[in-house]
Amino acid sequence: MTDVPMERLDVLKCLAELRTDEIVVMTMTATLQWPLVSDHPLDFDFLAFGMGHASDFGLGLALARPERRTVVLKGDGGLLMSLGSLVTLGRHGPENLIVLLLENRSYEMTGGQPLPEGPDFVALARAAGVAGGGLTGHGTVARIETLEELAEALPRILSEPGPHFVVLPVQTRHPLPPVDHSDHAGRVIALRNALGVD
Repeated sequence: MTDVPMERLDVLKCLAELRTDEIVVMTMTATLQWPLVSDHPLDFDFLAFGMGHASDFGLGLALARPERRTVVLKGDGGLLMSLGSLVTLGRHGPENLIVLLLENRSYEMTGGQPLPEGPDFVALARAAGVAGGGLTGHGTVARIETLEELAEALPRILSEPGPHFVVLPVQTRHPLPPVDHSDHAGRVIALRNALGVD
């Protein structure tokens, strides 16, 4: 394990540079930084729709739209609020779903309270059957600790059958933009329009 987590904004920039037509669902602090690197019509800010459940929403999107990959950006605190989602991902995860867990070991959006030291999110995902489980028998569960490794791995993750669950240790030294999450219904309508849903 590296002692210095990746800068979260650099991780998001790396994904934005390699992303093509994937749906990107982001939640919690990622909703503040992802718009700094992307303004794609298939970006969806999930913050106001159920803390801890962005990957459940992403799973539903991936199942409903098998022709398109769905990438979920969520935090480790959110995952601890919905650990059952890993079991569902292990059982029903389709090959077009990618969950990138931004691990900063804190509940950042609610005040920065520290997470318990124990949880190993790679081990939890493997125990839930994410790798080799799901609907396809494919999948990756991995931990990537450097930007160089991430830049090398992302093209494969974005193209090979999943589901993929990748833990990315991150930190944030940049000041965060203010929270501005209004017009929730408008964001849903915009995503539906971008997907061509009548």
